[in-house]
Amino acid sequence: MTIYDLRCDRCDAVLVGPAAPTPGAGVRGVRFRYHPAARELGDDAGMFCEGCWQACNVWFGEQAIDRCSRCGVDLRSAPALVVSAVGELAGWLLCTSDALEFLNSLRTVEPKLDPETFRLPVAAPTDAPVRLRDRPQGAK
Repeated sequence: MTIYDLRCDRCDAVLVGPAAPTPGAGVRGVRFRYHPAARELGDDAGMFCEGCWQACNVWFGEQAIDRCSRCGVDLRSAPALVVSAVGELAGWLLCTSDALEFLNSLRTVEPKLDPETFRLPVAAPTDAPVRLRDRPQGAK
């Protein structure tokens, strides 16, 4: 679902809004966000119906902090797409090829991403030293 059409991003089911404890109020959805290990480059406007979200959870696999949740490839020095439910701290990491498959499965991604040219941005290493800018001459 996006704010534009109120439909599941995967199956196109009409949604009445985010999941809530009120049963029987129509098909509810789960908001999710994804970003390439840099929140400022993320998108949090997506929503799946609860069934599609559960199916994605199975497809993603087990959450891990240093490898692709889907295929297990080591991502400690490779770019990754982070996917999580909005409001959840934990999420799944996807390698470039699994990220491409996930993103292209979203009906709101149009045109579909080209496997030949798709790249995830490389995040700055978390253990990189912090550099302060040099002060201009004469500054105190």
